[in-house]
Amino acid sequence: MAVLAPRSLTTVTLTGIMLLVAACSGSSSVPAPDSVPDLATSVAPQTSDGILRIGLLIPQSGPGAAIGEPLIAIAQAAIDLVNANGGVMGQDVEMIVRDEGADAASALTSIDNFLANDSIDVLIGPFSSPTTLSALPRLMESKIGTCSPTATAISLASFPDEGLFIRTTPSEGLLTQAMAQLVAQTGINETSIAYPDDSYGRDFVVELRRALLIQGISVTLESAFAPADSDYSSLAEELSAQSKGVITLIGDSESGARFLNSLVMANSTHQIIVNDPLSAADLSTNENLNSSIRRNIIGVAANAFAGAGVTPAEHIAFSAAIVDCVNLLTLGSIAAGSDNAIAIMSQVIITSRGGSGCGDFPTCLSLLKAGLNIDYNGSTGQLDLDPNGDPSRAKFLTFSFGNNGLSAYKGPLDVMSAP
Repeated sequence: MAVLAPRSLTTVTLTGIMLLVAACSGSSSVPAPDSVPDLATSVAPQTSDGILRIGLLIPQSGPGAAIGEPLIAIAQAAIDLVNANGGVMGQDVEMIVRDEGADAASALTSIDNFLANDSIDVLIGPFSSPTTLSALPRLMESKIGTCSPTATAISLASFPDEGLFIRTTPSEGLLTQAMAQLVAQTGINETSIAYPDDSYGRDFVVELRRALLIQGISVTLESAFAPADSDYSSLAEELSAQSKGVITLIGDSESGARFLNSLVMANSTHQIIVNDPLSAADLSTNENLNSSIRRNIIGVAANAFAGAGVTPAEHIAFSAAIVDCVNLLTLGSIAAGSDNAIAIMSQVIITSRGGSGCGDFPTCLSLLKAGLNIDYNGSTGQLDLDPNGDPSRAKFLTFSFGNNGLSAYKGPLDVMSAP
């Protein structure tokens, strides 16, 4: 199967990637959960019975179903490969699938069913960041090891997860370092920052300031905008007039896109660095589309298709990330010699770094059987979890805006987390 080459990404594909990523992020474009059901808290933590049971909490209904449905077969194929190689502790691994649904309420109902009826040890999911933040207290209370292949919110990095939560897709914290790297590549050591005045924007800008400081970039001006405002023209003109260096814009695919259009209309002569949801911006009707202003915009985006051509299906978003969850959890269980989540998760980060390199389950298993420590790198060859359980390096995509006013792939950008 052919590996998805960056040059094959069309404008439509890149926009599609970012709509998928935005659906899994904590950005202001994603609505917060409407309600959280009252759940019984009497379910006891699962006891070891020698069989590793993995719950797959995946969107099968609601707007996330387009992401989730194709991944069920990917996860099952990864489980089948584990079982074809002897399973875990001589037993086949079991996978139980339940619907995450459209919000935290439906996800928490499924989690309650996992605990009461399925006796799962570990969970793959949730997919959206808001749902993950709502569900983790319940999962931590029940001592369920959890691996999200898609949740990217910065706030998850500081969640008190007791070492029971990891994720296999780059967080927005790593994305801020990619943006800072792009600012540094301009050769200009000053930047202004515009960001939405909501929880997403405020969390993001804190991490961005830190990443810019590491790159030696000073922040000379900050401008917070209200996502609900209908007109950003005055604010964009003021920002453009007062900025001395690069403008760094944080935004979602709706209000952020409108702010970007306002900057272009303001005839900004600055280099403009933007985050991933801005790849969905449409500049096609902007009066200044054909000016040099549009060519000064560069964005950075996560690659949802990283490693997809090496996994059991081609070009399915997050397929490598979900296979990585399966492999890390099963290899962690084998290394621990247990199906107990606390024992498993104590080994997961260790198996992702510092040992003999391997990229698939059979190779890693043979190394473990030889008594060696392993460094599971996954199909991307880059997976390394930091002590917090987040990927510490990734290959991002950069994008610009073409003559049609839509985003288009520009090139790769390798990023490694700062200490």
